[in-house]
Amino acid sequence: MSCLRTSAIRDDLLETLRTQGDRTEKILEGDRGSEEEMQTRLSDLKAAINEAKVDWYIVPSEDEHQSEYTGVTEKRREWITNFNGSAGTAIVPASTGSSSSEEDLAILFVDSRYWVIAENQIPKSNWRVERVGANGGSGRGGVVSGWTGWISDHASDGLRIGVDPKLVPLPVVRQLQDSLSGSSTQLVPLDENLVDKVRHPSPRPDGPITPHPLKYAGETSSSKLERMRATLASSSRGHDWIYILPALPSIAWLLNCRCLSDIPDCPVPYAYLALTSEACVLFADEVKIKEEMRAALEESDVAVKPYGVDQVGKYVKEFKQKARLADEKAEIEIWGSAETSWGLSKACGDDIRLIQCPVELAKAIKNPTEQEGFAAAYLRDGRAMVRWFSWLETKLMKEGRELGEWSAGQALIRFRAQEDLYVYANSGISASGPNAALPHYVPERGSDSKIDREAPFLVDSGCQYEDGTIDTTRTVYFGKSPSDEIKRAFTRVLQCHMHVLQAVFPRGTSSAALSMLGRNPMYQEGMDFGHGLGHGVGSFLGVHEYPYLGRDPIEAGHVVTVEPGWYLEGKYGIRTESLVVSVPTDTAFEFGGHRWLAWRRITQVPIQTKLIDWSLLTKDEIRWINEHNFSVEAALLPMLQEDADKDAREWLKRECKPKRIWPWTGA
Repeated sequence: MSCLRTSAIRDDLLETLRTQGDRTEKILEGDRGSEEEMQTRLSDLKAAINEAKVDWYIVPSEDEHQSEYTGVTEKRREWITNFNGSAGTAIVPASTGSSSSEEDLAILFVDSRYWVIAENQIPKSNWRVERVGANGGSGRGGVVSGWTGWISDHASDGLRIGVDPKLVPLPVVRQLQDSLSGSSTQLVPLDENLVDKVRHPSPRPDGPITPHPLKYAGETSSSKLERMRATLASSSRGHDWIYILPALPSIAWLLNCRCLSDIPDCPVPYAYLALTSEACVLFADEVKIKEEMRAALEESDVAVKPYGVDQVGKYVKEFKQKARLADEKAEIEIWGSAETSWGLSKACGDDIRLIQCPVELAKAIKNPTEQEGFAAAYLRDGRAMVRWFSWLETKLMKEGRELGEWSAGQALIRFRAQEDLYVYANSGISASGPNAALPHYVPERGSDSKIDREAPFLVDSGCQYEDGTIDTTRTVYFGKSPSDEIKRAFTRVLQCHMHVLQAVFPRGTSSAALSMLGRNPMYQEGMDFGHGLGHGVGSFLGVHEYPYLGRDPIEAGHVVTVEPGWYLEGKYGIRTESLVVSVPTDTAFEFGGHRWLAWRRITQVPIQTKLIDWSLLTKDEIRWINEHNFSVEAALLPMLQEDADKDAREWLKRECKPKRIWPWTGA
């Protein structure tokens, strides 16, 4: 056992997490409303919209840092809609006096991952779902293009559209203002958040910000700051410059700090950061910065100022004033990342120029220490998942027990919690049969389904270890005879997965070239999926980070998921997801001077062969599956030597048993 598991620091962190977890559950339970309660909430919000003298009000999912996952106090859209997905935007009209009229319905915009879930969760009498983001346009991008396009198409002249300027990113505001430039319709920034006005949220947590040890980070904060200053200076053309960073994972990575209390699914603190050639300022709640963290910040020459866009704006204005006192003709570059909100821009004087975040680019390339951390974390997590799968099969098949999706997910958390460096987890996606056809279905206690032995069971979950963030998906079948249709679908998805993992490609080329590899076997059947092919994963940070597979260029050291899937609404869903790291590889030629890259798999969980239609596979594909499972067995079997692991060892050996290729009868 690691000594860190029993250290005073770790005990303090876990106590903070337990306290915050209890508080989070109570707040979330309080936020779920009955139909009557939801009608009252909407009526109260519409009254506030009328009072603010606007016609519509926009309620985004994100917080003021444009986080995908937010703190409990920031879940305004969830509070007003009852929809608990990670992406979606609500537009609420001012009351027309006729609650039954079409014009008086509030609208929730969601992408294809959440179409069915959202329609099941929203209040039926006051809301409607607008389905956006089809044809792979999932995620926030699909939602944003959906609701901004809807406003452009449906807003008549003279309308006033209210929004909290801190919750909408500057690029979206500029795009929307451009699309409305030919009309008298206005986007109106409101100083008071109207949902908070009627909701009265609790204060944000005040749990501590703590140092992330060098043995896991692999590079000091001082070194990272020096690298970022050099990158920014090279673009400054000799001018004074200041870079404003609102993105929470990038701040946490840059300063080697973490926080367990603020956002349940991502160990980052609520903060802003300003970086100049000579100074670095962290804008955070000072009560959260204890002695050890303060010493670490002082060692890296990082000053601390109070949290808030107004504080950042004040600092930027003082910086500009100081530069012009030294040289009245000085040209000053004010840069911000894409997460810069309209409110932050206004606070800084509306002269922020948005650039691609150099911290995000640097953070995505994992150093050797981070790569080793991922490998160690996924090895331990593989053991936990094997123990869990074995336990699940025993309960369902040998003992004939009935298990619910939620309780199965909770059991996986318990197995993971036994591993070294475990910090926390949530139940994630634990979905049987038709529920697995909902790509982001998360079971809830009391309303989940029983696991159907004769249907695919999909688990997509992860957790946070101090040396790596976990994101793994496997689809399994507990019965004896899956249908030919299910086996064919599973095999096509698996072929997409393995074809990407086998790819060799030139460094820095767009990963869009990999998208076809990750879909072509499914295209042969007329199949596709409405979410991304994969995404970057942080090192004890965010589970969804840059780069996005199929969109962004790939460099050596990028750690990403590969996760094709197939979802037949009302029947079943299938997805296979593994984490990989891009590594240099030797090729016979290096055309164009490129250094070529390949993938090295990090995930250590078997792929179930019971669901494979072997007749669809080539000999090389069968060999790949055999080698995949053989390497997983070789890695995990030595870690499963306790007496209690007898069933887990047997399960692992059975699942990893190779398919005989000779005599060859396949295609």
